Amino acid sequence: MGRLQDEVLDFWFRQLTPQDWFVGGERLDSVVRARFGALHRDASGGALDRWADDARGRLALILVLDQFSRHIHRGTAQAFASDDKALSLALDGIAAGMDERLSPGQRQFFYMPLMHSEDPAIQARSIERFTALRDFADRNLAFARSHAAEIARFGRFPGRNAALGREPDTDEDAFLSEAALSPQEGAG
Repeated sequence: MGRLQDEVLDFWFRQLTPQDWFVGGERLDSVVRARFGALHRDASGGALDRWADDARGRLALILVLDQFSRHIHRGTAQAFASDDKALSLALDGIAAGMDERLSPGQRQFFYMPLMHSEDPAIQARSIERFTALRDFADRNLAFARSHAAEIARFGRFPGRNAALGREPDTDEDAFLSEAALSPQEGAG
């Protein structure tokens, strides 16, 4: 991946916070305009289309066309001028499975052009995509709660006892026997 793609992704996912993403303001608009205005012009004109060859590059291009556009041109029709191109990149990327190569946090922005579309059918696809993200998060939350409950109950993960040379107590033995009858994904 190229240096400019890395710069876009680093800025968006490491330097900014969710507060910046969804509240923003004139300060952020000015920063995006100064740092990425020329890059946005290039992307809008097709000069960066090669970025779409891999998942992270496509995500960077979507960010420039969908998110940066709104910061650079806030309050004008130009803020939405790149929406069709961003949507096409997102839909083609989804069809190719590129979104699945990204983290859930990155995928939410890969899907954002769907949310920004005024087409009801695309809105339905947006809901499908964001529901899948929620379901992924819900499953992980369930596992996190299960792990936390195990630590609260035992102060450690009994499933690690054998590997770590620890002797299980009676309660842990019962727990491990029960878990063997109904195995869960992952082991603390």
